[in-house]
Amino acid sequence: MLEGNPADELIRYAEENKMDIVIMSTLGKSGIDRFILGSVTENSLRHSKVPVMVVKKKYKPWAECK
Repeated sequence: MLEGNPADELIRYAEENKMDIVIMSTLGKSGIDRFILGSVTENSLRHSKVPVMVVKKKYKPWAECK
């Protein structure tokens, strides 16, 4: 278990362990939610020396969840 800023810890771990790639998902938040909560994925993309691949969670309409 790591403690600290999630993006910083993820980047540090990936670099120290010589990972080839980091694959992350995104919730696709925008506006005020993104501003207040921040974005681990965005920060990882911007600052990692290890390549980061982002996949978007497939949207499932509420009607199909029932």
